[in-house]
Amino acid sequence: MQPIEHGDAIVIAIDPEQCAALWKTVEPWLEKGKKRLVLDFGPVSFINSVNIAQIIAVRHRAGPLGAEVRVANLRENIRAVFRILRLDKLFALDLTLDSALA
Repeated sequence: MQPIEHGDAIVIAIDPEQCAALWKTVEPWLEKGKKRLVLDFGPVSFINSVNIAQIIAVRHRAGPLGAEVRVANLRENIRAVFRILRLDKLFALDLTLDSALA
C-alpha cells in the first residue's frame, strides 16, 4: 500500500493482502501532522474480519492524534458488510474519493 499525499490528507488504496500493515503505513504520516486519512476501497472486491479489525484499529488510533479517517469507493458488497457490522455509525459509506478529500 503506497500512500499518496493530497494536501493535509493521505490516501491509501486498500490492499486486503497487506491490510495487516495498515497502521505501520499510516502512522508516520499522522505523526508528521496529517489530519485526514482516506482509505480508498476502489480495488477491493472482498474483505475479511482481519481487514475490518485493522481498519477499525486505525480509526481508533488516529483519533487521539487528531486525525479523521474516511472510507471511499466502497463497492456495494463491501458497503453491505460495513452496514451489517454497523460501521455506518463510524464511517460515511457513500463517499467517492473526491468527496472524501473535500
